[in-house]
Amino acid sequence: MMFRRLAIVIILASVFASKVEGNILVVGSINADTFLPVSRLPTEGENVMLVPGKEATVDVPGGKGCTQAVAASKLCLDTRRTVSFAGQFGNDEAAAILRQCCDDENVIIPSLCQRHHSNLPSGRGYVFLSESGAVSAVVSGGSNEKGWKAWESAWQKRQRKHSSPPNDTIEDGAVSAKDLDKLFDGITCILMQREVPEYVNRLVATEARERGGIVVLQDIGGEEREISKEMMEACDYIIPNESELIRLALSLDSSVLKASAGTEEDKPSSERVVELAKLLQRYGARNVLVTRGARGSTLVSESGEVFHQAAFPLEASHVVDETGAGDCYRAAFAVALLEGHPPQRCMEFATAAGCCSVQKQGAVPSTPTRRMVEAWFNKIRSTDSVLNIPRGDGQSDSNKLEERSPRTLSAATNTRGGDAGFPFLIGSRLNSMKDRPELWGGGPLKSPRDFVKRQSQIEGLTAVDFNYPQHFGDGHWDSNEDARKALADAGLVAGAVCLRYPSKFARGAMNHPSASLREEAIALTKEAAQVALDLGCNEVVVWSAYDGYDYGFQVDYDEKWDQLIDAFRQCCDAFPQVKFSLEYKPTDENTRFFTVPSTGAALQLVDEIDRPNMGLTLDMGHCLMAGENPAQSIAMVGRKQKLFGVQLNDGYTRLAAEDGMMFGSIHPGMALEIMYQLRRTQFEGHFYFDTFPQRTDPIKEAECNIARVKAFWAAAAAISEAELKKATDNHDAILALEIVNRALRSL
Repeated sequence: MMFRRLAIVIILASVFASKVEGNILVVGSINADTFLPVSRLPTEGENVMLVPGKEATVDVPGGKGCTQAVAASKLCLDTRRTVSFAGQFGNDEAAAILRQCCDDENVIIPSLCQRHHSNLPSGRGYVFLSESGAVSAVVSGGSNEKGWKAWESAWQKRQRKHSSPPNDTIEDGAVSAKDLDKLFDGITCILMQREVPEYVNRLVATEARERGGIVVLQDIGGEEREISKEMMEACDYIIPNESELIRLALSLDSSVLKASAGTEEDKPSSERVVELAKLLQRYGARNVLVTRGARGSTLVSESGEVFHQAAFPLEASHVVDETGAGDCYRAAFAVALLEGHPPQRCMEFATAAGCCSVQKQGAVPSTPTRRMVEAWFNKIRSTDSVLNIPRGDGQSDSNKLEERSPRTLSAATNTRGGDAGFPFLIGSRLNSMKDRPELWGGGPLKSPRDFVKRQSQIEGLTAVDFNYPQHFGDGHWDSNEDARKALADAGLVAGAVCLRYPSKFARGAMNHPSASLREEAIALTKEAAQVALDLGCNEVVVWSAYDGYDYGFQVDYDEKWDQLIDAFRQCCDAFPQVKFSLEYKPTDENTRFFTVPSTGAALQLVDEIDRPNMGLTLDMGHCLMAGENPAQSIAMVGRKQKLFGVQLNDGYTRLAAEDGMMFGSIHPGMALEIMYQLRRTQFEGHFYFDTFPQRTDPIKEAECNIARVKAFWAAAAAISEAELKKATDNHDAILALEIVNRALRSL
């Protein structure tokens, strides 16, 4: 969610400091798991043997409730914060092992759950573990299923409280109001799952809601069953995985499958996930957090905001057992939420915990400590990892770009620039190296090779975006490999290849009235994609100076629109491993009205093209020319996960001109909000400065841009989310300006 740069916010103890008082209660199952290593699952009526040389591992502590409780305990930074686990223990040897596990991990067993059920066995899980680390399981409920009779009686009593006598007694150690008061004392966060009867969750969620001040998270994992509107309304977070989301949506509204001709895709798109999450919200859910395996996670908040978090890259050989990954994710999310962090950071922390978990066998044994999560980040920072490989998959499928992380360099391997606080690739306009040649003493400035040499002197620059075909041909390079070597020699990498259609397309490129010239423009775009791959990058930025019109009635608008859709689909399908990014512009001296003149129009086009490798590059100057607020444009595109790149600059926009001034030099407040929205939407592209330093030293100008964008980035990070929310909740312009002024003073 995913990365030309390392899309990981480094989570250190100093960052995830404890901010909110209160303790965690986990209510759910506890199992003794048996792991059975198999090459494949048996079919009906078939027996299979364990993998030769492998043995079963028995009585490993597990169960979703126990795993989440242990994970939460190990992830809490503040040792004063307690984690309690309300579960049911059987009367067998496994129960003693499970209780000892809780004691060892500082998980408190409330007095309400201290007793063993003399006539019930412990819950057990039989886990079929494949060689890839994927798991399937059969669960025997035992005390998890049948040990809650006192809770059932309490729920029934609550249901009939108006008709039952106040002193109505319930046998077998009934759960009383006093028991519940003691259970909830000091609790500000509750985690529940569905490996226990539904009445248990209903009782806990309802009691928590009535007490107030308690965040309730309902994991949908466990028994497949419907969930009531009342239950969803009582929970703050509903947390399914993708398949659970689909089943839950179907149980509420069977018409959700109509769009896919009666079948639901195994791996729904991000847009589909958001659509189904919003369906749950229409039936009472507040916040819906969907875990998506190798494709990360998606949160649709109660306010309508959408957050996406990519899975962190992990080589397939490191994936041992995925049993507890989802539980670790949920526990970590709850811990970070309780510590007062914003949703996106909670998702980052949770993703890291889940990634650590899959590297060890067993649900509870795989739960990572806080220090392990932080050490894992440090290892990622110091290693040139295989970043195109999604979790648990040895190869990326080029036809499923959405499922894998884009090319990136870690900050530690960036030859020039890049650090933990700003781990992005940074590029600047190559043609600006022609300016002020008298200041350059490094030889001629006649070719792209010369421009690259001059750019290599810019402190903090890491990437070069070439124009195609402008910077190729005419003997500029012996080959594309020659250009790539020149970059490497200069300590740089390719960021993207940018289309610059030649003047023969003055009447249109993809929109030319001649079908043969339209095909030629499409072919040129595909050539640029191949050049990008040869250079070691995977993005083509398409800006056409000519696709549009000058007068009313000059073109058929629908026809031009459809031509663009068809052209981009051809390109995306021909190179599914390359991201095609449209850079819109409202007007230009070559074309008074572009076919795609605004952010909204560009998003509409991308939606109709309907390809995972089709997105947008937003040029801040173009947004200003269109009369847009660039930060709002970023928010619009970012929430759709379609912001592939940004081109930073500033301008006065007199007479709709594109000034190409240094970033933040004219509109510093706007620059601050641009950085804030890029952080908020988890931008994953690289930064590119599209500026025109005709009368300025281009090297110093680029270095100034780099310094300014890093300063604005840091200033945006320091903004108080709580204070900003207060301003936005009340539309308080004065407070908003005070926040901006304080942030700008820190530059």
